[in-house]
Amino acid sequence: MKHKHADMNAARGFTLIELMIVVAIIGILASIAIPAAYQYRQKAFEDSVVSDVRNAVSIEEGYFAENQAYKAFGPVTGHTVYALGTGLDLHISKGVTLTGTLADDGSLLIEGTHPGAIKSISYQTAVGMLP
Repeated sequence: MKHKHADMNAARGFTLIELMIVVAIIGILASIAIPAAYQYRQKAFEDSVVSDVRNAVSIEEGYFAENQAYKAFGPVTGHTVYALGTGLDLHISKGVTLTGTLADDGSLLIEGTHPGAIKSISYQTAVGMLP
């Protein structure tokens, strides 16, 4: 009867080796998943900057169409709305910083950054010439 009682106690738990194997597997999976998630997050921040720079270009081109000149702005950090003119509102995403700098030739350099993104995004306009 003693032998049967010893077998029941042995079947109730996990051995130390089994627990160590499970912890090792979880560690391996985490070491794969965490860098991938970090890269997706950086890409999302960069996509947000690209989107805001494209929106700024569209708004600036609208301003140029009305005034035959670009308007410098910023640095402006989102989550905010920046008004360039009547009906020309630039919506900036959370964490994104945009700057519009006028060059000597009248063109505009729009630069966008985000603290979570690896690279900044920039766009250089060309001065529109009317015939």
